[in-house]
Amino acid sequence: MFRERQLEEAVRLIERRESFVVTGPFGTGKTTLVRMALSRTTVPHVFVECMNCRTYTCIKRRLDPGRLVVLDDYSLVRRTPELAFLVSSLPFKIATLNTGFTAEELGKLRVIEMPPYTKQEIFEILVERVVEANLRVEDREIEKCAEKGRMAGGNVRVALLCLSGYL
Repeated sequence: MFRERQLEEAVRLIERRESFVVTGPFGTGKTTLVRMALSRTTVPHVFVECMNCRTYTCIKRRLDPGRLVVLDDYSLVRRTPELAFLVSSLPFKIATLNTGFTAEELGKLRVIEMPPYTKQEIFEILVERVVEANLRVEDREIEKCAEKGRMAGGNVRVALLCLSGYL
């Protein structure tokens, strides 16, 4: 939702087997975008959650030759020369990075930027979640959570955590 252009671009790049990076602030849908794009293709892939797999050894164990490698939250890895070489040598990769983080080993890959959500976008996402889960939450409570997300830099994750307090 609100990321259709970025989703179309990601799907196109995956289908053409082109590596790319998805960047943006926390809570702007980087991981969701990649997962949705992958679900629309038949490209075999390995999804590495760098929050739980931060070292050269851990990442190397998860690789599967010939598959797309997704390095989610790559900003969190313990970067070493060994890891940088491994990542730079991957022929087909996607990495998600938080705004402001750079990684020379990713080279000059195409960048898909995820801007912060607006308050209205956050509100609509929250309403959709409430309807999907058949929850009884008043609009004013949803509005409060949307405002918290906006105040946190357009972070829908903060808004969702706020909303969970009403469950």
